[in-house]
Amino acid sequence: MYNRWSTSHIAARHRAEFWRAASQEARTPITPHIPRVESFDAVLTSRGLDSLALNHVQVLNTGHDVESTDRDLVRSEVPCVFVDLYLSGRAMVTQQGDQLVATPGEPFLIDGRGTYRLNHADPVNMLALAVPYAALGIHASAVDRLVARQLPRRASLQLLVAQMQTLNLWPHALEADESCRISDLLVGTLQALLLPDSADVSTSARMRRGFLRRRVQQIIVQQYADATLSPAAVAHQMGVSVRTLHAHLAQDGTSFGAELMDYRLQRAYAMLCGARQSMSTIMDVSARCGFSSPAHFSRRFRERYGTSPGALRRQDR
Repeated sequence: MYNRWSTSHIAARHRAEFWRAASQEARTPITPHIPRVESFDAVLTSRGLDSLALNHVQVLNTGHDVESTDRDLVRSEVPCVFVDLYLSGRAMVTQQGDQLVATPGEPFLIDGRGTYRLNHADPVNMLALAVPYAALGIHASAVDRLVARQLPRRASLQLLVAQMQTLNLWPHALEADESCRISDLLVGTLQALLLPDSADVSTSARMRRGFLRRRVQQIIVQQYADATLSPAAVAHQMGVSVRTLHAHLAQDGTSFGAELMDYRLQRAYAMLCGARQSMSTIMDVSARCGFSSPAHFSRRFRERYGTSPGALRRQDR
């Protein structure tokens, strides 16, 4: 996905609202404060990278401020952490009672779940990487201690800067598979930056896998009855790529299909044994547990429990 918005052909009286709407589309809902709207000339370019977005903001002629208000938070569809990087210009950043003077080449983090303000006295040229909190897994909790503060001087920080700048300059559209791989790369670099200095990487990786698997199981519990539930749909809800979803579950010796089938069969068994379900047919139970057909349900049930749904039901009576 690649979008571009420009105020150059927008009437001055409509530019603030146009900029607000464009920011919403680019996953960074804000309220702009523009003192000289007649001089406000700005361009916003947004490149989608699977569940991530890289935005390039150019305000050419005048200073302006942007604020994330409570109203803006309501409009936020997916909670994100923002990695902001000024290429030129500077900002006074305020969030959670902390303040930071952001200068070119020095990225910083903004918590998209809370209000914040960026004050710009002069024109600016900046990049903003929007990363869903769900994609960070166990590392998401580390964001709080780094919001609106100078980030640790690490190779991962410089690598993230280089990745954002390179992608911003890339002139071609990205294929879906490559977009997913690059998304994983960006998330991995940000996770490396968020790790405490003393963190054991293997332990952290296991914790993230555990977090991801529990999240998958939560979604299955809520949506197992949907016969169309797929790895792609679950990965989208979690803010990760399908590749990442499969890879982490495989490292735990399981798969999305196995987790989903296991829970559907458990629920079907409970329904067949429950007294309140005595009037339900095998077809009803099959449909309520998300199976594509009663025949498929009966086959998988027999493989798991060694008996048919009908035989189990007769035994329970």
